[in-house]
Amino acid sequence: MAAAGILALLGLAVTVASLVWLHLQPTKLSPVHDPVSEYGITSFRAGYRVATIAFGAASLALAAGIGQALGDRGLAVVILLVAFAITRAAISWFPMDIPGAKWTRTGWIHFVLAFVAFASVLAAASVLGAVLSHPGTWHALAPVSTALGYALTACLAMFGLAQTVPALRAWFGVIERGFYLFAITWCAVFAVACAAGVR
Repeated sequence: MAAAGILALLGLAVTVASLVWLHLQPTKLSPVHDPVSEYGITSFRAGYRVATIAFGAASLALAAGIGQALGDRGLAVVILLVAFAITRAAISWFPMDIPGAKWTRTGWIHFVLAFVAFASVLAAASVLGAVLSHPGTWHALAPVSTALGYALTACLAMFGLAQTVPALRAWFGVIERGFYLFAITWCAVFAVACAAGVR
């Protein structure tokens, strides 16, 4: 469990470092308006690929740690994390379409992978909060998982609203980066719990 937690933290560190690096490059993308995926169609796409693969690897390690910590109680969370890991790791091979251009098959695959990734990590946080609400391992962390699940849900709801509300659309980049922040924070909390052997 400790090894899984350490590996998850290393993967998250690489993810954050890659995302920070991308935001410092002269891409002309706006963190306020533009989606993170748009880095994947710039000349700095390698950095985006590193971030997605590292996040996927971190999630797989976290799934292993949670499985060891919770056993059968954590099975649903493990499955959801594996789904998140697979879709995160795969998404950079299916880049988004250029904004304003006609949607392509690759663009649709990107959209589906992104939706599954976002939905699965949101569900993982919510389900884990419910599991931990019962006495046992990590019981004290139940409110943390539940609160982050609510935060992720709010971001996902705003994603949907941004498609039809122009004023909200202008803040799409902020909303998506908020989702990333909450997802990474949730993974980090339980990676630390695994690494420290917290019960």
